[in-house]
Amino acid sequence: MLREEDIKSYRIDLDMYQLHILKKYINTIEVSEEDVIMFNEIKEKMNNPKKIKRSVKKLMATDKATEARITQAKNKIQNAMNILRFENKKLTHYSIAKTAGVSYTTVKKYITLDEIK
Repeated sequence: MLREEDIKSYRIDLDMYQLHILKKYINTIEVSEEDVIMFNEIKEKMNNPKKIKRSVKKLMATDKATEARITQAKNKIQNAMNILRFENKKLTHYSIAKTAGVSYTTVKKYITLDEIK
């Protein structure tokens, strides 16, 4: 049994399958009434997650920032492609990412193989 001073606050993310397994496990072992109450509290919190309220102004600011990051990444990629062409180096997603200073995934997201050739 846990003592009051041993209990700390933790965030645990469980999906419904994991919750089902946990419930099944608790039903197979002998647990105290307190443990069952605690489990039911956890289950209640999982079924009623907090809803985050966002204002329209904040949503618009987020969209604007995202567009700015996308534009910046595309400019870096385009500049890297121009540099590699100028140096007569082979254009690959990896070489572009390395030259541009962005991730390989970002280059794959914005540049197709047709654009490289």
